[in-house]
Amino acid sequence: MKSFESLYYKLFSIPKPGVMLAVSLAAALLLSLVHLAIIKLWLAVFLISLLGIKIAGLKFDLKRISFLAIFVSVLSFPALLIAGDVAASSFILFITFYFCSERKLLSFPLSALPYLAVDPSVQTAAILTLSAILLVVYLKVLGTSVGKINIRDFVESFVLFWLTSKAEYMERFLLKHSENFEGRVRCLTVGDVRLVSTDFHPGPFRNVGGAKLVRTLSGKNSVYLHSPTSHAMNPVNGGEVAKIAGALRCSGERVKPLRPFAIHGKKFDVYCMPFDRLRLIFVSGKRHIDDFIVNSNNFVVDCHNAYESDYDPDEEEINEISQLVDMAEKRESLEVKNFRYGFVKMDAESESICGYVAAVLLDYDGERYAIVVFDSNNVDLTFRKHVESLFAGIGYRAIVVSTDNHEKTGIRAKQSYKPAGRCEEDWKIAEKLADRCRELELSEGRCRYSEGKVGIRVMGRELLRDAEVAARERAVPLIANFLGFAVLNYLLALMV
Repeated sequence: MKSFESLYYKLFSIPKPGVMLAVSLAAALLLSLVHLAIIKLWLAVFLISLLGIKIAGLKFDLKRISFLAIFVSVLSFPALLIAGDVAASSFILFITFYFCSERKLLSFPLSALPYLAVDPSVQTAAILTLSAILLVVYLKVLGTSVGKINIRDFVESFVLFWLTSKAEYMERFLLKHSENFEGRVRCLTVGDVRLVSTDFHPGPFRNVGGAKLVRTLSGKNSVYLHSPTSHAMNPVNGGEVAKIAGALRCSGERVKPLRPFAIHGKKFDVYCMPFDRLRLIFVSGKRHIDDFIVNSNNFVVDCHNAYESDYDPDEEEINEISQLVDMAEKRESLEVKNFRYGFVKMDAESESICGYVAAVLLDYDGERYAIVVFDSNNVDLTFRKHVESLFAGIGYRAIVVSTDNHEKTGIRAKQSYKPAGRCEEDWKIAEKLADRCRELELSEGRCRYSEGKVGIRVMGRELLRDAEVAARERAVPLIANFLGFAVLNYLLALMV
């Protein structure tokens, strides 16, 4: 999924609307001192782009229109000086209007209008015809498929989503290629606190599909715990997330807490909080951890608490995790005479934290644990150790987890995501959370466990695999093809 996500931070960013408009117009005026047609072209592109918003559903705002106007003008400037040709940049404008508009067919005549307005000659008409032909040929090239994925279909959906932040554009694409999957929805209540988990994954990015999962299932007294799963299990749209939420039940059978224990491996640690009917098992990374899959009938949590860039667990590491989980499931544990709990949840947001931080405090006959939850995509290891130290200072052994929430993935251009702790605010938030927990009075409470199943549409392994292959193997050649077509159009325009 990392190749899929990297499309975000490869995109450019530009200044604020007012600044962009002023800079764009000033640059056009300067160039027009050399060739008067430049300011005419700038105005034509600017005004017809505004018209395109109404007529063709062009998904541009003032900032993007200002950038497009000066970009096209600068591209046309050398051709105007060399051959008096205003339309050499027309392939770029054609393809921009095509991919950034909802009504594709109307984008063709609209993108031709600025050039005809500046120079309504036979030469300009010939170049525009050539550009249209080249665009059709390029779209045929782009129409290649990688397994399930048609590249052109994906690019059209992705561009409109990126321009508007409307999830429906990407969700329609994902639904078209999705698979059925039936997964578990789990709820462990401790007093009035809900620990919620599912077999689904909170991705792929921003506000698309399963990226709404954590926010939807994290109510006032609830925290979301990330299960052993992968992006293949991303719900494809908000409707499927609603089905998961509808299947959640938190009034199940009573379970009796037993004494917790830890098992330490070579690369991973397991913390088990057993009950008489099930086991709550946390898998923590010593140096790194990311999505893994293990089969278990118990409540297993992928702590997602040791970020390492471009890391994926290998077969040896998966085997270690499976063995540790198996050992935790089989080890016997003693009864607890006095069990108490406490809960602190704070609304919090930073560049890495999506919505909240929380701590579930548990006391087993005086042995105290804290499940510290960061609503983020993974946790910086240095920061995690700091949080563990903070809670040790107030008498708790902290198990730090993240929700693996992808709401912040691709929230801005040139930024994929930051794990918790990579933002300065996160350290202050962690200290405030520990302070809130320091004086909290714990209460007695009963525990209950509920588990149900729900069938929804997910991305599936085939779509995930094909997306990775397309991003890794086809992206660069197709970008090279685009540049080749643009250069060819420019040179042929000069010759005409």
